[in-house]
Formats: sequence, structure tokens, C-alpha cells
Amino acid sequence: MGIVELVSLAITRSFSPVSIAAATLGLFVIAIFEDQRFYSEKKNEQKIKLLEKESERDYLTGLLNYRALSQEINRLANNNEIHNIVIGALDIDHFKKINDTYGHFVGNEVLKYFSTVFREQIHSAFPKHGYVYRFGGEEFTIVVSNHSLEEVYQLLQSIEKFFNNKSIVTKEGMKLIISFSCSLTDRLNDELLDTTLKRADKMLYSVKNNGRGWIVTDQHHQRPQKPSLERKINNNY
Repeated sequence: MGIVELVSLAITRSFSPVSIAAATLGLFVIAIFEDQRFYSEKKNEQKIKLLEKESERDYLTGLLNYRALSQEINRLANNNEIHNIVIGALDIDHFKKINDTYGHFVGNEVLKYFSTVFREQIHSAFPKHGYVYRFGGEEFTIVVSNHSLEEVYQLLQSIEKFFNNKSIVTKEGMKLIISFSCSLTDRLNDELLDTTLKRADKMLYSVKNNGRGWIVTDQHHQRPQKPSLERKINNNY
């Protein structure tokens, strides 16, 4: 018995201890069933959200991945409160040489270290407006909204100095100093963000083809980063 039966009994005034007990038990069973169903659905929703979140993270560095970058680009493009977007393409200099010289495990340590520093610095300088993505391999992308290109440029200069002055100490005790190449560009008015991203990527490859170790923007001449990773690797090898 359940709610319908109780109403029917009330109408006909045919209550009895047995019928009341049966109806009460029915309601109790229904309540337990509904509670379990709600808990199960809630748990499934949490699992789905967790899987979606994990699918947007790079397993090695913990950074957001290309899928998350595409979603963020779409979100920013449709947000009327965003008045400026800076996109940067970054590449760890001579990363292949690190892998070839020290092995992929050391290469992974470098990727994790680089990612941790950039994530902390970007998030600290541009809270809720700055994000770092692993684009693939040793290539990364940063997206900063509602801040000027000059602000982002100055931060990257400070990060470059940090890497120059602080070496990575691997688990095996080797010390490495890394540097990076970077291109920064502003999104133009009504420009598709994919177009901005492609321009930044093209600028980065131009830097890499002309010696690496530079930070280049639409507004600055190229400035070399010192010391170069290649010299440091040769000195430590």
C-alpha cells in the first residue's frame, strides 16, 4: 500500500490496524527507494563531472590541455565582460637535446618543473584571468584576459630571470638551467581567437628558426634570454 491506498481508505473510512500498517510500510519502502535513487543519480553526476575534469587535464603536468583550451577560447569569445585577450605560445628551448642527453625521465622532470613555475606565476599575477595549457610535447599556451600585453610581457621577463638564476635539480642530482622561447599577441577586434592562436604559433616558429631563447611580441623587438640552454647543457654534460 501507498499514498493512493491511504486516500482510498480515508474516503471509504475503512481503516484498520492492518491496513494502516501496510500503507505505512509501503510509504517507508518508497521513501527508501527514492532516497537510494537520488543518491545513485548524484553519485553518477559526480563521476561524470570528475571524468570531464580529468579529460581536460594533461596527465603528466596537471595543466589544462588542448581540449580545455578550445573550450576556454569559445567561452571568452562569447563573454561581453572580456575587453582584451592576450595569447602566448611557448616552447622549452632545446628540449629534444635534454631528452637525448639525459633521457626521457629527466625530460619529464623538466616538463613538470616548467609547468609548475608557469602555472603558479600566471595564476598569481592574473587570478581568474590567466591560464596555462600544455599544447603538446614541450609546447605550451597561455591565455590572459582583461590585462595588457605589456603586463604579460613583463611577467614573462621575470619568469625568464627566475629560470636563469635557479637550476633544476633532478632526482639523480643533475643540475640544469632551462630557457624558453615565447611569442605574445593581442586578439584584434572581432578576430576569431583561433586566428589569434595561429598567429602566436606562427610567430613562435619564426623565433625558433632564428636562434630560440627569445620573447617576441607584436609591440617589442626580439630580446634574447640569457644564458642559453645549449651552453648550459654542454657545460653540465
